Amino acid sequence: MRLYDECLTGVSKLIDEYGARSLDIGESAVWKDAGKNQIIFQNDTAYELGGGTYPAVSSIALTDSADFVPRDEVLLIGDDLPDIKGDTPFARIALIRVDEESMGSGNALYQAVRQIEYARYRLNPEGYMMRISAFSHREAARVSSEALTHGLDFAKVGRLFIEEYKKRAQVEAVKLLFVTARDFPYEQLSAVMEKSEKITTALDHIMKDVRMDCSTCSLKDVCEEVEALCNKDFPDKK
Repeated sequence: MRLYDECLTGVSKLIDEYGARSLDIGESAVWKDAGKNQIIFQNDTAYELGGGTYPAVSSIALTDSADFVPRDEVLLIGDDLPDIKGDTPFARIALIRVDEESMGSGNALYQAVRQIEYARYRLNPEGYMMRISAFSHREAARVSSEALTHGLDFAKVGRLFIEEYKKRAQVEAVKLLFVTARDFPYEQLSAVMEKSEKITTALDHIMKDVRMDCSTCSLKDVCEEVEALCNKDFPDKK
């Protein structure tokens, strides 16, 4: 699966350039999922990640290559949750290795991609309230003071994300990147990952054989690129 390689390459370059560190997601990183939507009120809030006018970037990119995603891993650029003192910019990017054959083709492929993406809507780490905008692709989070006193950090949140993604049979490994550094180029990361959403949307257009005036569609170039890659990835699946 080469559809998202450009996005994976772009994120990997930023990881290398800004010195992401790997967090321990062993048994010490076990944390409770609240199991339902939770509300953290202002007076219980330590700070917000990506709140207000701060950047709040979130996206996924899929691959079947162990070169991009060799194992389950949580990476961090910037301060960890216990070290953050106030509201801060935020990004969470999931690079996910899947079994290409089990992803299927056509509409099944599109639905599989969306189901993996929607894992974030089923996750509610205790003391970590996500505020997700599907329209703007923003994902902010409100962190409770009580959760921090009990040891909440990105390793624990990240492990829960990985476990949720891997409930999908197609998912083999997950590399999860958290960013809180104030000097990080969030706009550049957003531009890289915006291509990911365009690819998925274009995949839906192509596989459903949407009838439209391609000359006026903003996805024309992306659709052509995706169609070419699909023909390479699935030469016998029309």
